Amino acid sequence: MRHISRPSGKPFLSALCAFTTLLLFSVTARAASPHAVAGCDPTVWTAMTAKAAAQVAYDAAVTDELINKPDSVLTLTCFSDAAGVSAKNGGAIFSGDFTTQLQTIMPVTGGGSYNCTAIGTLEDEILNHGVDTGAPFATFNDLMSGKAPSGGGSDFTAGWKAASTASINGTQGVFQNLNTAVNALPKPTTFDFSQDKSSCDVLKTAGIVQSCP
Repeated sequence: MRHISRPSGKPFLSALCAFTTLLLFSVTARAASPHAVAGCDPTVWTAMTAKAAAQVAYDAAVTDELINKPDSVLTLTCFSDAAGVSAKNGGAIFSGDFTTQLQTIMPVTGGGSYNCTAIGTLEDEILNHGVDTGAPFATFNDLMSGKAPSGGGSDFTAGWKAASTASINGTQGVFQNLNTAVNALPKPTTFDFSQDKSSCDVLKTAGIVQSCP
């Protein structure tokens, strides 16, 4: 009977192990080797975030000037009036008026009357002062200098001042932070093309080509 020889599996396993080892070594070497990835200068991102913060501060000052917001939702419901009614009339059901005692906890309106006009007053403010001359337009130079534009009302001025004195990076206000970030931006390279007489001369001055025919 003829003997049929079959190839051993050992050479195949050895080759597989060698390939796997080589692959792992390649992956490890790639992970370990540093790669310099060109990207945006970090100072550009810093300037962009500083500009956004300054713009938000300005927008908040404008909002404060245009809309007289109540201290809380309870103010809109005239809660002090409602508390006075409860202290006067509700107290009569039990031991009597306790307006005086309630005053030690919170300000209430005595007399037991309820005359709430807060919501109507807020609506009138929105309808009549939708455009307010006390909210001036701020240019980028205003944001950079931190000097409030002229014509601002008291609420606008208070909001601007709060942004100017807010702690940014430990010491700077919002607008000073913008000024610092913009001045830290890399200065663009400028070329003098005044003596160039052709497009090739322009390219040479810019360093794109070495010589012109």
